[in-house]
Amino acid sequence: MAAELTPVEALVPAITLLGFGAAAALASKAMRLSPIVGYLIAGILIGPSMLGLIEESSATHLLAELGVVFLLFDIGMHVSLRELNESRKDLLRLAPMHLFFNGLVSAVALAMIGVDWPIAIAIGLSLGLSSTAVVARILTEREQNSCPIGRSATHILIFQDIVAIFLMIFASSLGDSDVGAQGLAGLVSDFLLDGASVPLFVALGLSLVQTIIAFGAALLTGKYLINPVFRTLAATRNAEAFTAFTLLLVLAAACATAVIGLSLTLGAFLAGLAVSGTPFRHQVQTEMGPFRGLLLSFFFISVGLSINLPALMSNLPLVLTGAAAILIVKTGLGYAAARLNHWSVPGATQLAFLLAQGSEFTLVVLSLSAIVSGISSGLMSSIVAAVALSLALAPGWADLGARLSRHFARQSKTTTELARASSGGGERPVIVIGMSAAGRLAIDALIDHDIPYIATEAEPQRFLAAVADGYHVSFGDASNMKLVEAVGGSNARAVVLGFARYEVSREVTPTITRRFPELIRFVAVESRLDLERYLDLGVRAHLTAGQPKGIEMVADMLYTLDIPEDEIREWMEEEAERFKIGDVSKERAEDAKSDAESDEVEEAA
Repeated sequence: MAAELTPVEALVPAITLLGFGAAAALASKAMRLSPIVGYLIAGILIGPSMLGLIEESSATHLLAELGVVFLLFDIGMHVSLRELNESRKDLLRLAPMHLFFNGLVSAVALAMIGVDWPIAIAIGLSLGLSSTAVVARILTEREQNSCPIGRSATHILIFQDIVAIFLMIFASSLGDSDVGAQGLAGLVSDFLLDGASVPLFVALGLSLVQTIIAFGAALLTGKYLINPVFRTLAATRNAEAFTAFTLLLVLAAACATAVIGLSLTLGAFLAGLAVSGTPFRHQVQTEMGPFRGLLLSFFFISVGLSINLPALMSNLPLVLTGAAAILIVKTGLGYAAARLNHWSVPGATQLAFLLAQGSEFTLVVLSLSAIVSGISSGLMSSIVAAVALSLALAPGWADLGARLSRHFARQSKTTTELARASSGGGERPVIVIGMSAAGRLAIDALIDHDIPYIATEAEPQRFLAAVADGYHVSFGDASNMKLVEAVGGSNARAVVLGFARYEVSREVTPTITRRFPELIRFVAVESRLDLERYLDLGVRAHLTAGQPKGIEMVADMLYTLDIPEDEIREWMEEEAERFKIGDVSKERAEDAKSDAESDEVEEAA
């Protein structure tokens, strides 16, 4: 009979993981690295190949598994039917091209070095994924969440999250692992093939069917079960009960899928997907954030524990080559995918560099027993290290892409034809004059509601930044009526003034009212004096009070363009939430900068 662990022996692994996890997080922040890299290094440091402070055990495996459970739950909450509908253009073309171009090349490369094709496909597709955590942080720090670059990057990540679930089901069906071996592939093997292995193409098809069934079940559960329960809990105003039920939901869903032979993580993802269709998604994300961050750190540390350091050092050239290949190849193929989807050279460049790093999900796939048994420990350690290195280099690589995109924007001959391309169809467009924050917000709203727009900007730096961020913009001063007519202003439904330049508006108002008597003009102002002056000119002016800046003006514009009130209200809530998240990240970045400056002052003193 095995000896039972004493309380001290059971707590030591958790205490060690907590202590080194906290130190790794602080060190990563100080060195401006991804926390994932810090956790992996911490795992290697305390693992058997170095200090030997902790070994892989049932306790560490459980903590690591719970970390992945909460990661998948959080990913599931970011996938909703409304977002899928809004991003259908990217989901049907750009996202599949981006993933499968990269996944196919990676799979072929692995097969060429001797990895079996099924394992090569699973790992290759996982290498085609990008890091949701890293990309989201970069977009937030740059305040690019709402611009075309940020939106398309987010849509690609959503698509990749969906494919990642299919990938886990497929990878788990490749062997007698603890996840998925009893799924549809297992049933077909047992009952139709007398225990023989399922052919690769059959396993892929069954994994896809299993994924579709799981998605449908989760959406129905969210609508008819989870949403009513959350409404009841919200009415009680009991925060503890709300948190307890959310934890129960995550763990119960994970256990339910594990009991039927699937994975803990699949159940957690489906629970998140069920929550994503409810109005309580953001509150649940807030409640679960600490659990996710803490337990996920345990997972990455456990991955570090499994790395064989001597084997890794002997394969150091392979690691460096692998990291360089991930960044360079994914950048090139991502650029090709964007250009094939009619992105401009500057926009395609920035998007490709932004999504070039590896993914934390690759580490999840590599931890599956079916994958571990299919490749050598040295190769696995090398892939893990290469992915980690690409994550560490991702912010600098994305900055290089942003600089290159502005360079290309400066060199390219961006003309009025570019603005015309954004107008699409035969519908009358809205003209946006000035790429200010309010002007960008107006364009984002028009894109969300499939309304064509024409944008102009006269200031060179703002123009270059807008083009690099994926907007279709013409360069020129729109106070010149010839430019307005050249870009299609005579057929416009409305005009949005990105900047409140009263003197210019007063000069051109007589000409506009004479030539375009039905043209409605909108502007966001910051003082009551400007509000009254613009109203006297016949411009629909709005005093900026909410956040993001200009949202009242944009809401009025959408209402004037006959967008239903419930859609406008939902759009405003989403924009306010997006701004809130970005504002918090911006404050953290400013705090970090202030701390660094204080340290420099102290050192100088």
